[in-house]
Amino acid sequence: MSQDLSHDKSLQRAKRINAWAIILLFGFLVLVPFVAQISGFGAMKGENRTLAEFPKIGKLKEIKDLTRKMDAYVNDRFGLRRQLVHLNSLIRYNLGVSSTKDVVIGKDGWLFYTADFLMEQHTGVNVFSPTELERWVGTMQSVRDCLAKRGIPFYIVVAPDKSTMYPEKLPDYPRPPNATTRFDQVAVRLKQTNIQFVDAREKLFEAKARGVPIYHEGDTHWTKQGALIAYGMLMEKAKEKFPELAPLTMNDFRVGPPQHMTSDLVRLLALDDTLDYKVETLERKTPSHQTAPPVIGMREGWGWRLVESHNDLVDKPRLLVFGDSFTDYVLGPTFLYETFHDPVLTHHNGGALNFNLVEEFKPDLVVMEMADRYLHVTPLKPIGFDEVCAGG
Repeated sequence: MSQDLSHDKSLQRAKRINAWAIILLFGFLVLVPFVAQISGFGAMKGENRTLAEFPKIGKLKEIKDLTRKMDAYVNDRFGLRRQLVHLNSLIRYNLGVSSTKDVVIGKDGWLFYTADFLMEQHTGVNVFSPTELERWVGTMQSVRDCLAKRGIPFYIVVAPDKSTMYPEKLPDYPRPPNATTRFDQVAVRLKQTNIQFVDAREKLFEAKARGVPIYHEGDTHWTKQGALIAYGMLMEKAKEKFPELAPLTMNDFRVGPPQHMTSDLVRLLALDDTLDYKVETLERKTPSHQTAPPVIGMREGWGWRLVESHNDLVDKPRLLVFGDSFTDYVLGPTFLYETFHDPVLTHHNGGALNFNLVEEFKPDLVVMEMADRYLHVTPLKPIGFDEVCAGG
């Protein structure tokens, strides 16, 4: 009998110990993120988006949104959030699964961007209707005609998406034989117009066949060697109007050793500290023509930033570029800004260009560079078009 009582007391004691252990563990797990948050440890760094701000109530009716805004604020700054997000992404990556719908993990460690209907365009599922195609080309023709009346040539460069140039690295999304893409449609239609158009796909494929790395494995963009090919084709057309141009060639560079690169797709996966991608670099053999750091600014009524570069190429034509990250990261700083006088870059806004900037900067030529994936956007009427182009 006494043994049974002793046994029961031991069981009760063990249960109490287990209960307290669970309580202490739970408290520890709750307190650790709190301590990490107030100490700043594990704060989100380098996230490719704007974090939710602390909610401010300016009007009584805004109280109803307080809970939602506070949840967003806390969720963005939850202690150890960065580490937990990274751990989740790492586990998924090692299982061959992406932690975001905007990135797909391909073969041999290649990453591909999937937002902006990119894969639907790649496979030929998302294409222009005849009306949409004519509207797109018609808008570009209006831009070209307005600029031509002012003696300003207009050039369009479409940068192929990485999935177009390296389809064999995709894990899925096979393109059906003879499928037509939006890029194909635009290329055929623009060649029927008087618009100067650069389609670098064929020459990029030729360089790829020679073993030239033309796109980054872990990034959406072309390499400097890939961008140089499109730049060279653009310069061939520009020299017809501006023979004084001195385009850069591969002879102006030396191929440097591979260097670690910060990849946009790796950032989207939150694996910046884990996945290491390296790429060969191009090093200028001669000093840069840049005379001052670029000036970053905004303009009223235009939601995109402007990058104004300054150089010593005073005898060269001035360039206004409506582009995207393919220009901003590679094509512009490495090549265009070293060829034209005081070039200005802003976003193409889906093809709805800003003619007020043409009036302000008075360029000698205008280039629109657009990534393949943006062709799904139907361009609206250019901003300031009626005021600037009315009456010729």
